[in-house]
Amino acid sequence: MNNGELLYPDEQSYFRPVLSINNEYIITMYLYRGSELCGGAVRFYITYRNQPADEDNPVVGEHPPVITTNRDGDDSVITSSRFLLRVAARTWEGNVIYANHIVVTLDGVVQTNPTGSTVFEYHLVLTPPNVGDDIDHIVTILAWDDEGNSTFRKLILPYHRVGEGDENGSIHISIDATTLGLGIIIDDDYTVHEGENAAEVLLRLFEDYGIEAQFSGTPRLNFYLRRIVWGDIAYSVDIPPELWELILRDGITLTDQHDRDSIGEFDFTRCSGWMYCINGMYPGIGLSEYYPINGDELCLRFTLALGKDIGGYDATGSGGSEGSLSSYCGLWIDGGFIQLEHDYELIQRVEPTDDEDGFIEYRCSKCHDTYREVLPAGSPGQSVFMLTHTLVPQICIGTAGSPENSGLKRKAINNDIKD
Repeated sequence: MNNGELLYPDEQSYFRPVLSINNEYIITMYLYRGSELCGGAVRFYITYRNQPADEDNPVVGEHPPVITTNRDGDDSVITSSRFLLRVAARTWEGNVIYANHIVVTLDGVVQTNPTGSTVFEYHLVLTPPNVGDDIDHIVTILAWDDEGNSTFRKLILPYHRVGEGDENGSIHISIDATTLGLGIIIDDDYTVHEGENAAEVLLRLFEDYGIEAQFSGTPRLNFYLRRIVWGDIAYSVDIPPELWELILRDGITLTDQHDRDSIGEFDFTRCSGWMYCINGMYPGIGLSEYYPINGDELCLRFTLALGKDIGGYDATGSGGSEGSLSSYCGLWIDGGFIQLEHDYELIQRVEPTDDEDGFIEYRCSKCHDTYREVLPAGSPGQSVFMLTHTLVPQICIGTAGSPENSGLKRKAINNDIKD
């Protein structure tokens, strides 16, 4: 065995290894005739686990995982034949359970190749019934950890068929350039059609607003939005100083590229560009691969830092390709600033003397924000107040970059919901 143990047959010529639960084993078998080896070795790979959870026993183990989805609490009828199911599985301690410990089935068929890094996206194709337009599809989810704990969930997805090309509800679309101090540039509702992907809907919006879209790929495959061109769109750019300080601290490469009539990739930094989110989440797929459903909130956001400034860094799959910070501990979105939680660690302590103050210095492990607590002279070990942080914006950036003041929020050629 792979632990170095030699196995010998019993009186009935059976090999009986003793296995420990939640371990993987490699058993290598050799055949000898006398002292001569006959042929090559044969290997057996054995994974020994608890009996996993199932529909009859939905939780197994002392600490079963927790499974959440984007359908929790939602029993509405799905009218799009393509549905993106988001699945998050966590251990009882809150640690991520990755896709190799998750199995999702649709009507008994295992779904493969999910996208995402911590929340996994399964691209479901909902088939219509042979008769009529309505059918219930069954989704099962099994998640397990390495301690023998597992959880099983069953979802019912009610589906109503809509003809290809027919109107299929509406979505809300916004274009957000808060990172440039411009706030929300466009805020509108658009009708979607069955079989239409997000890239096609967005291009319709651009056409109605008179915006030129520069992109690679095609609207149906590998669509990537490189730049939007619209007269004076970037005339009043004013990058928030707190964000710019973080970009410099991060060590991201700066560029001289930008102009007043367009916004696109590599403007101001090598890590800038357009990203999109759906209902507050950044999918791990392109716009041409996402098919909106009725009620979706689609937001196109501009980032200066691979998504670190807008909450989309995980979706880029960058893995630290540029920059030293894992997070900016804040979001510049929706025309304002949202403070995220810091993770402060003690990095230096200087004890006070009878005549001089000492201090304790802390630094955030994610954004490297620092602050000090003063230890008063003559009072060893007692801190009495905190000096100013190097970076703690606590309120919204302000209204200077809001669409009302920038003059950039415009109405489309057609009013109301577009089709």
